[in-house]
Amino acid sequence: MKKTTESVLTWLTKEYFETILREYKKDKGLIVTNISDSSGTSKGDSFISTLTRFKVEFLESNCKEPRQGFYIAKTNYEGDPVIARFMNDFDVYNREMLMYKQILPQMTALLVEIGDDDKLFADTIHVDFERSAIIFEDLSASNFIVGDRIARLNESQARLTLRKLAKFHATSAVLNERTPKILTNLQGGYLRRTNRAFEPFHEGMFEVCANFADNCEELGPYYKEKLLKLKPYVFEYSVRSLDPKQGHFLTLIHGDVWTTNIMFSFEENGDNNRTKHVKDARLIDFQFSNWSSPAADLHYLINTSFENQLRLHRQDELIQYYHEVLTSTLHKLTYGGHIPSLHELCVQLEDRRFYALTSTIVNQPLHISEKSDDSDLNSLTEINERSKNFYKGLYTNKNVQNIIKVLLPYFDRKGLLDVSD
Repeated sequence: MKKTTESVLTWLTKEYFETILREYKKDKGLIVTNISDSSGTSKGDSFISTLTRFKVEFLESNCKEPRQGFYIAKTNYEGDPVIARFMNDFDVYNREMLMYKQILPQMTALLVEIGDDDKLFADTIHVDFERSAIIFEDLSASNFIVGDRIARLNESQARLTLRKLAKFHATSAVLNERTPKILTNLQGGYLRRTNRAFEPFHEGMFEVCANFADNCEELGPYYKEKLLKLKPYVFEYSVRSLDPKQGHFLTLIHGDVWTTNIMFSFEENGDNNRTKHVKDARLIDFQFSNWSSPAADLHYLINTSFENQLRLHRQDELIQYYHEVLTSTLHKLTYGGHIPSLHELCVQLEDRRFYALTSTIVNQPLHISEKSDDSDLNSLTEINERSKNFYKGLYTNKNVQNIIKVLLPYFDRKGLLDVSD
């Protein structure tokens, strides 16, 4: 991957957009008349990317009236050695560029093939491998907004997300069947045995959770002792829950599906986005997409991003809905592999339930923190006083504390707090 040393605004010119839009719209006579830009990333939005939004005005060959398009250029951060090392070790840019260039468009084509006009993600305009840049449609111009990570997803938003995710998984499985190994080579998400960058974060959060339990009247030292014994095994057990196991239904998973990586559009009714009717949703950010079990996406999504009442009392119902969409789409696409029954999917979810524990103790406190601007890649990958204090701060959140009080006993009854090796 070539390092991006140029300013984005230096090379994203009228001429550049004219070239890529001519190719995208299959119009050699298209002329770009004007472009304007604005930065689209703030700290807390992304650790490893910069988003620059563009409004592009252009004339098409067969139109007399000018048109305008809204696009995002996603490029890498420059000048941070920690981020540079992370990007190189995890190969996140090359993976996401491959997704936008080759894989996502083919998944869209599969839905078109069966007359399904459901859109799962933003359209790819252009992928520039030389500059490590992706140009795609700006969903915010169509009134899409990122999900509310603090309030999390209500039932209508959760069902819509599960529908999109089920079709993502189904089209991926069919794509890999029709083009063997196109996806199975995408191994490893953000948790990998070959790269243990996030191991300190996982162990640190289990230790903080143990200390919280020790001082919590509803939990106590019993849970502290169990969590501290489990701490050295947490990373391995988490990776194990993501392994592509023989006999399981496997597909390309999103790998990081939670509220901030889902965008929604709403009807113009209600006082706010909690009372407005949700119209549509799109999945975004595919740096960690990998070949695994859909159970990984489901555990992560449910345990980081669903309202508590859905997570605690409606999981079975929502998993059944996901399964209905998954199997229906697989059948329509005449998938030749084994289509899992609902029972088989539930067995698969149970086999990988340790990832639900990890998502609850490690990931959700970060995702629903109201102090997310304090987080960066250093705080999640290094062992120092700053990172330890950051972890402790995440467990001062009353929402986190209330969830842990309810779910630690549940996970204990499942045997997930026991060391099994």
